[in-house]
Amino acid sequence: MTEGDPVTGGPTSDPADSRLWTRAKEFDDFALVCCGQPHLNLLTDPDEFSLTQRVGRMGLVTVSEILLGADMSMDAGEECGAYRIVVPLSGRIEGVYRGASVATGPGVVSVYPPEGHTAGHWAAHSRLISLKIDRSVVDDALSDALRRQVTAQPDFTPVMPADAPTTRSWVNMVVLLKEQLFRSDTVLNQPLVGLPFIDSLVRGFLLAAEHPYRDALVTDERLRAPRAIRMAVEIIEEEADLALTLSSIAARCHVSVRSLQQGFRRHLGMSPMAYLREVRLRRAHHTLLRSDPSEVTVASVAYQWGFSNLGRFAAAHAARYGETPTETLRRTASSFAGGGPLLRELNTASRGAATR
Repeated sequence: MTEGDPVTGGPTSDPADSRLWTRAKEFDDFALVCCGQPHLNLLTDPDEFSLTQRVGRMGLVTVSEILLGADMSMDAGEECGAYRIVVPLSGRIEGVYRGASVATGPGVVSVYPPEGHTAGHWAAHSRLISLKIDRSVVDDALSDALRRQVTAQPDFTPVMPADAPTTRSWVNMVVLLKEQLFRSDTVLNQPLVGLPFIDSLVRGFLLAAEHPYRDALVTDERLRAPRAIRMAVEIIEEEADLALTLSSIAARCHVSVRSLQQGFRRHLGMSPMAYLREVRLRRAHHTLLRSDPSEVTVASVAYQWGFSNLGRFAAAHAARYGETPTETLRRTASSFAGGGPLLRELNTASRGAATR
């Protein structure tokens, strides 16, 4: 591939920028960037496959800017493990999610949640930004914003309203991230700035996209439950790192232990202590993502958030986030060591494993 802007074919103003663009040699080079778990199947002729991309990662969000050289159809299967959001810059993108057709172009954003059969057709010469946001990031951001644990996958509408100011504003954030992420000289490449920006991007997505919890976020609606239950939730959310017990929470809320347990099961679908464990696990995961591995250990994070048994903590973390606490902490090492995102240059030898 020659250096230059893959859209215009001409030189870029920044030679370093052009080197981030790579041509995928085959479909798997693209598929493995989309998801580490192979689940994409190419439906069009492999010999006609033509795709150029550049890929970066900040935290648990992967950003790809993609240019299609030929039509491409693919089947994404039933489950990915991440939210996939497609922002077309030019061309036409068509998809099917759970049997519903989704057709988008510039200004129209499509949303594909982790669960549900998905297929797509991307027209030749289309240019798009693809975001892959780890499911746990969206779930935890929603739980934090609502100040209560959300245990079921939100039912997102597949298309974000193009004429809504919130959609346009959020797309501007995505474009800014794309423009800044692939340059080494921007403050957004520093974890101190980049990670909070990613938090804002995910929260902005929750406000811009259509889902059952959106009105509660917009109106800052709190949990609809008796005052004692709301008080208990507030205590747990604000003091999850302290030595809370069921009896102490009940006493502070001026109800019996039995009433507290019944209220939590009725309004939250779990016991108070199960809710506390979920909050602690979420906070511990968030701490691991924000910690410098050279200064912080898994054990210190576990103890900070009330997990005295490291084996149980590791098992619960793996079940919730799909990886051990050690793996989560290791993944942050590249950001702190390199001062920037993971940039993958795809080639047949490494399958996109090289980092920049």
